[in-house]
Amino acid sequence: MKEISLALSGGAARGAYHLGVLQFIDENNIKVKAISATSIGSIIGASYAAGVTPKDQLSIYKSKEFRKIISFNFFNKSIFKIDIKADILKELMPVETIEELNIPLYVTAVDINSGEHIIFEQGDVNTICLASSALVPVFAPVEYNNQKLIDGGTLNHMPIAPLLAYSYPIVGVNLHPICPVKTSSNIFNTLKRAVKLNAFSHSLSGKEFCDIYIATQEIEKFSLFSFKHLDTLFDLGYRDAQKYLILE
Repeated sequence: MKEISLALSGGAARGAYHLGVLQFIDENNIKVKAISATSIGSIIGASYAAGVTPKDQLSIYKSKEFRKIISFNFFNKSIFKIDIKADILKELMPVETIEELNIPLYVTAVDINSGEHIIFEQGDVNTICLASSALVPVFAPVEYNNQKLIDGGTLNHMPIAPLLAYSYPIVGVNLHPICPVKTSSNIFNTLKRAVKLNAFSHSLSGKEFCDIYIATQEIEKFSLFSFKHLDTLFDLGYRDAQKYLILE
């Protein structure tokens, strides 16, 4: 398998797992011909399509400069805010539009007013990826093209649809896998499980369209909002890519 299309889910800090998968792809000369992504998957996918290597991205995410761009917002429309003018973001996203990318990219977001699930394939890449990652109430909605946009994973955690137009095998990478568990009779644990099933049900249906599906229950051990284990997540993604991507 030397050419693929790639679906990258959301998952915040767990996105380092995506980078490990991409590192294995690069090392084995597998060509990514199209990317469909949401939330952190869209940021990583866009940066990769702009020519920033997985290891360079990892270094950026681990840097003090990157961590400084996120600050407490004192609950003014959101819990945190991002300094979108920070120089470090230019290293992560060295182009201005989706059209400039080396690989076709499809980014999803949700218009909170209309409830519409929107797929972007052109436009301001930084703003669109930021909108796709605007997980309410952690981050505020993003105004773009007269729409009020929030995290694309709100309605579809691992977007597959744009890739169906291509003839390449679809590789899906899911940072929120739904794994079989034994739930206790505790009402709070049952509610927590029900909320998760509802939130990530689309990734289950999307899995059916994947020729290769990369996910691991081990990732559940890692917090969505901690940057302490990025190297471990990177290595885990690399290991699983090595396991599931059969080279021919």
